[in-house]
Amino acid sequence: MNENELVQDDEISLFDLWQKLRYGWRYVLGGAAIGLLGAGLVITLIPPKYEAMAIVQVGQLGQFKFAPLGQVEQVPSLPVEPATQAVERMKTPAFQSSVAERLGSQMWIDALQHSAGATAKYLSPQLVKATIGQGASSLIELKATGDSAENAKKIADGAVFELAQRHSEIAKPMIEKMRLDLTIAKEKLASAEKELEGLNKLVANAMVKDDRFTQLSLMTSLRVQKEAELFSRRQMVIALETALSAPATQPAKVIEAVFATDTPVSPKKGLLLALGLVGGLFAGVISVFLVAAWRRAKEGR
Repeated sequence: MNENELVQDDEISLFDLWQKLRYGWRYVLGGAAIGLLGAGLVITLIPPKYEAMAIVQVGQLGQFKFAPLGQVEQVPSLPVEPATQAVERMKTPAFQSSVAERLGSQMWIDALQHSAGATAKYLSPQLVKATIGQGASSLIELKATGDSAENAKKIADGAVFELAQRHSEIAKPMIEKMRLDLTIAKEKLASAEKELEGLNKLVANAMVKDDRFTQLSLMTSLRVQKEAELFSRRQMVIALETALSAPATQPAKVIEAVFATDTPVSPKKGLLLALGLVGGLFAGVISVFLVAAWRRAKEGR
């Protein structure tokens, strides 16, 4: 037997492969059945998980600026902290532990304590898009999972509440300063109003003696200046009050109510069944060739 004949004997045609699969169809179907059975068993053993979703706006802090001629203009609010930083904050075990303690979830607390540095087991916030300023963002997407739709919604609500508390603590010094500025501005406004009222009385009681520069013209000039100052003080008070009130200044909150799915998101039954079927078919095909090889070896002996 020459070398070409040996190569031809070792080669297996597609027809031979089809014949082997045809005779071993029982192994293929058996493998598929076992794969589907295994996938069904996995689906039965894995506890279902439900998901709640929400779009959260990070805390906002009102701002204003001084325009020419002493006027005060409102400007868009600034986030208390960048959304990317808020997302990283929500991933930390410390933040999640606070949420778990607030919800009274001892299982979650134990899981966090036994896996220091682990990523969120229940939370998976993701940055969505920028809404304020160039290259900045104030919206994040929050996803929370639980053993029921109600628990998933509670976890999402608890996370938003905890984030609002953190942002309130961060913004507290700035808000207190703005409130102090508002108090001072109101005091100066009241003082300016009293001074203007006194000048008005003096102007009303003054007697005009001639057409030259008199005391009346001086008091009139002072009154005009005081009216301009009064206008500026009022603008400052209005700007501070607007900056301190919603929606300019507000804690973190959801844009819409938290939405929880009625159907579990895990386990993914379709995907697991498909993987079980494909894996079972592959195992069945492999078993056909293994059995055929075992038979040839047995016949050779």
